[in-house]
Formats: sequence, C-alpha cells, structure tokens
Amino acid sequence: AHKSRKLNLKGEDIAGVYPAIQFLKDFNLRGKTVAKGRVGVIGGGDSAVDAAGVALRQEGVDSATIFYRRTREEMPAQEKDIESALEEGVKLETLMTPVRILTDKGRLAGIECIKNRLGDVDSSGRRKPVPIPGTEHVILLDTLIVTIGDVPDIDYITSMGVEVTDWGTMKVDEETLSTSRPGVFAGGDVVTGPNTVVEAIAAGKRVTLMIGRYLRGEELKQPGAALLPDVYVEPLMLEDEELEEAERVEPPMVSAASRKGNFDEVELAFTVEDATKEARRCLRCDLEFTQPEEGETASPATVGGAV
Repeated sequence: AHKSRKLNLKGEDIAGVYPAIQFLKDFNLRGKTVAKGRVGVIGGGDSAVDAAGVALRQEGVDSATIFYRRTREEMPAQEKDIESALEEGVKLETLMTPVRILTDKGRLAGIECIKNRLGDVDSSGRRKPVPIPGTEHVILLDTLIVTIGDVPDIDYITSMGVEVTDWGTMKVDEETLSTSRPGVFAGGDVVTGPNTVVEAIAAGKRVTLMIGRYLRGEELKQPGAALLPDVYVEPLMLEDEELEEAERVEPPMVSAASRKGNFDEVELAFTVEDATKEARRCLRCDLEFTQPEEGETASPATVGGAV
C-alpha cells in the first residue's frame, strides 16, 4: 500500500510537494535528499513522524513541522515516536487542515490552513475536526510532505479480473485468502490496507500453504492442528520483592542532542542484566502444556533445554 491518498487541492503535483512514502523511499533506497528550508508534513500517522524526522536530518533543512487536523491524543502514530521527534526538534501544530497550496513560479511557496475544533465522534471512533470560519492563515514553506493515508495501486488489480472492495483492496476469502479468480490468492497490505510487516509475513505463509493445496488438488479449508510445546523447563521461583519490582525494562536511547543531524542508531540494546530481568518476567504460558501433573515425574527427554 505505497500509493498515497491525495489532498485534492490544486497545486499538490508541483515541485516541492512529495507523498511521504515517495520521500522516504527516495532517501532510504536512492540516497536522494529533496527536503529544503522550511518543511511541512501533513498527517498524524507513523509515516508523518518518520518523514518529519528524516527531513529534519537532511542538509539544508531549517525546520520540520507536522500539521494534524485533530489533537495529539488522536494521532495514530506511536506516542513514543511522537515524543522522540519532538525531543529532536520537530514541531507539532494540531487542529489544522490545509485548504490551499500556494505557488510561486511553478514551485511550492506555502499552504493556507484553517483551524479546527473537535466535534462529535465519527465512524473512526474519534472526534471529527470541524473547521472554524475566519481562522484561515498562510504558512510559508519550501517543502511539503503529504501522508494522509496510503492505499494499494488497484490499477493492476482490476486488470487481473479480480473483485475489489469499496476501499480499493482485493476481496478475498478470509480463511483461504483466495480471490474471485480461481488460482489467484492475495494477502498483506493489498488486502488489509496499510498494516505491519508481521501481518504481511503471516499472510504470505498462509497463502503459500493454500497455493500448495490448490496445486495438489486438495481441499483448501482443512481443520487446523495446534502446535504445542513439548519441552518442560523448570520455572523460576521469584521472591516477593522481585515480583513487585518486575516492571518492563525500557531499552536505552541515545540522547536527543546526540541524535540530531545524523542517522545513527537511536535505540540501543539491553545490557545483559536488563535482558535477564526482562526474561524473568515471562508468564510461561507453555507450562499449561508441559508441566507434569502433581505426583508425576517428567521424563528425562522432556526436561531442560531452551525455549
């Protein structure tokens, strides 16, 4: 789902305006630095925060500001990433909606925004931004990055003769991931819309299984078999004091001052001590299947080992 939704404003295809995915790809895959001067980012998701952080690190950038139409509490980006970006110097302007793109000699010159207030809850479960008449104002910009949602490119999908949903994604059987065209299966963002890498990999594994069954002429829908652990590892007995202090260990991070202007790793690895503490917090779900019943003795073949 790397096709960015449009703002549907005149001028969004001029020089200086970039979809966030294109902007991030240009830098990460091709080493191109296109952001200059005053950078504005429209959106409130992970891509918006990523784009602002990358832009601020590029040479020739004076500032990077995220403009979001709701409040910070409604932003879908991860809170820790928002906080990290603000620490690095990214600015955040909330309750703002762009209504016009300003141009000068065929290039971006700025945007005109209107301020919002939050109204009733809409279909997304969040309060709807309502424009406040008379609050229009101009913001001068040299670069504008737009990320208000990403969708699959359905042009090639429809050419394959498969059904699509009203959201522009491929319509599949949820259990078999088969499409309306026999022999064509689908999974990942093209089915769910923008999602995680983990979800895409899981879908790929499920599709592989279904394609194998299809090619062998087997029934696609088959009863699943649970994969249960069969190795018993003696649980650790924690003291009451250790249990009370068994809070999640947060990974250390490079200070905001040290990570400005560079692309060095930000999140560092656990120390051995912290990693051990985190491992000792494990709730040990496997014991439900592997721990011997009272009075029984675990066979030598199932004792010890690693999980």
